[in-house]
Amino acid sequence: MLVSAVYFSAGFCMITVAERLFTRGSGVEVASFARAIVGGLIVAKVLLLVDLVPFVNAFPHKPLVYNIVWKSLLYIAGSVVFLYLEPFVEDLFKGMVLAASGGRALQRLMLPKTWATEIILAMLLLGFVTMQELSRVIGKDQLKHMFFGQKHKPTAEIGSRDAA
Repeated sequence: MLVSAVYFSAGFCMITVAERLFTRGSGVEVASFARAIVGGLIVAKVLLLVDLVPFVNAFPHKPLVYNIVWKSLLYIAGSVVFLYLEPFVEDLFKGMVLAASGGRALQRLMLPKTWATEIILAMLLLGFVTMQELSRVIGKDQLKHMFFGQKHKPTAEIGSRDAA
């Protein structure tokens, strides 16, 4: 969970930086970095819980692309629902009527800024799911070895060209 929390927190911080650059000088309020970090932690926890649901890993014996696309679509759909529900519930707690809160949440969901954020989030999710599936198939140790190599070479693997 720690790796996914760091990954999404860093990704959300990049989204925050992009939003600040997009809205600089316009007076539009942008989320803080603390909110981005907490959002990354929440997403990591939610993904960990979603992975426990049986139908999430729907294509274990098919090529990787099936599970990658399936999981990515599920996570992206979930994020769109969350982007709708967040302002909806917030407005309900402020005392707004159900219909007005729903309309305002839908209006905020249709903003170009929201969809730009969703596109960046979709790319983050696609990269995360791809690495998650590779780790599942190849194995975490092999994937670590592929990315970072071994710290110490075992003496049995030293070839003739290394023995100088």
